[in-house]
Amino acid sequence: MNFRILMLLTMTAVILNSCSLDGGEAPIVNYQILPVVEVELPQVFTFGQIHSIPVIFEYTNSCQQFAGFEVSSDLNERVVTVVAAVTNLDCVEELVTTQQELRFLAASNGTYVFKFFTGLDSNNEPTYLEYIIPVEE
Repeated sequence: MNFRILMLLTMTAVILNSCSLDGGEAPIVNYQILPVVEVELPQVFTFGQIHSIPVIFEYTNSCQQFAGFEVSSDLNERVVTVVAAVTNLDCVEELVTTQQELRFLAASNGTYVFKFFTGLDSNNEPTYLEYIIPVEE
């Protein structure tokens, strides 16, 4: 019985401490896709191993921060985009090249096709850096 009372008091304290009633202005976060500039892929993948793939991209202002990779797959094809979190704080326009590591497990034989989003062409169609990488045992 004492354990239940202690748990109830603990949960109440956590809930009350996590609520903020100060009316402060919290930044709004949106997400953007950033174009990839360069990718450093190996000549071959080794089956069953995790590979670190350096992906180089550019921030266009000081409000962008790396949020992760979006990877869509269809059999052995991977389409990779860089996602940035963007806040509504005072932004400074600046072009900053940076790099993040994409970790990839070569889990099947054959070849993988990687397409890294680089932007939109004049017809608003997506463009990609495309690589075909074989897998060896």
